[in-house]
Amino acid sequence: MIRLHLDSLVANDDAVRHDLFSAARQFQRIYTLPLMNLFQLIDSLERRPGALEDLSVGQLISMIAAAEVAP
Repeated sequence: MIRLHLDSLVANDDAVRHDLFSAARQFQRIYTLPLMNLFQLIDSLERRPGALEDLSVGQLISMIAAAEVAP
């Protein structure tokens, strides 16, 4: 339901809004990760040096993507 709402909001041709909602949809992928992949994501976030707040959105999205394809 949230995804449909986000898709309808992106219907505007505003590139910034599109990027924002695209990132939000990518973050929603966390909810569909298998449990083992979720644990791997958490482990990689905990092992990462520095504060979690220092991660860029792109870095976090790439970490989620890596956890999705992990065996």
